[in-house]
Amino acid sequence: MAHSVNRQSREKEGVVARPVETLRLWRRTLQKLPELTKKTGVEISSDLLMRSLTHRSFSHEHPDAPNNERLEFLGDSIIQAISTIYLFNHFPSMPEREMSSLRRAAVCEEGLAKIALDMSLDKFLLLGRGARKEGDRQRFSLLCDAFEALVGAAFVSGGWESAEKLAGAPLRKTIDDNLKNLEGSNPYMDWKTSLLVLARSMNLGEPSFPTSFDEEKDCFIAECTLPSGKVLAVGRGKKKKTAQENAAELSCRVLRQKSGLS
Repeated sequence: MAHSVNRQSREKEGVVARPVETLRLWRRTLQKLPELTKKTGVEISSDLLMRSLTHRSFSHEHPDAPNNERLEFLGDSIIQAISTIYLFNHFPSMPEREMSSLRRAAVCEEGLAKIALDMSLDKFLLLGRGARKEGDRQRFSLLCDAFEALVGAAFVSGGWESAEKLAGAPLRKTIDDNLKNLEGSNPYMDWKTSLLVLARSMNLGEPSFPTSFDEEKDCFIAECTLPSGKVLAVGRGKKKKTAQENAAELSCRVLRQKSGLS
């Protein structure tokens, strides 16, 4: 009964469901799949690929075409795991809070959408009529979802190895690119994390922040010190964290000026 009601509703909207394999758009996308396989470098069955590219607006009009939401759900977790493992191995001394910030910056909707665009996923998306008219192929949320679904499809098809092969390199590049020019004003990042990334990129090691309380000035004083013993800057604040953030900010400016980034 529910299927009959949905069909009547679609017919009232002027949408008459046809077998999906008879649609020109479906057949054209099928023919382009080898191009997508070449871009990703991962072998995924045609059925899984088509499902990963099918938005719910398309499956609403063509119920015999399952949408990509379940694959998206799976892919989201895998992307989080790939990013987490990279950060854990790449920054062995970084606290959990700062790794969370870095991961959040790397796997945000905009970042994943850019990866999707680099893979030209916008050319393969199967969207409903309304979504196509509204130009949704370029919407970050749709592109992000499609990439997540594609990663999910890779996992279902070939396990962790296939998913990592598809998503690992672009995710690591996104993380590295995002971290090169981070500022403390970045909503995902504090100055200490930005400094850690910058110092590491310059092969200076991991800065430390020996901190003491100055009774006379009634504030904390933090020195930002490199493993070589060089003090980059001194920060002050009413709280220990504030003093260290101040020292990190000043040190970031010193290193960025030294490296010609500012």
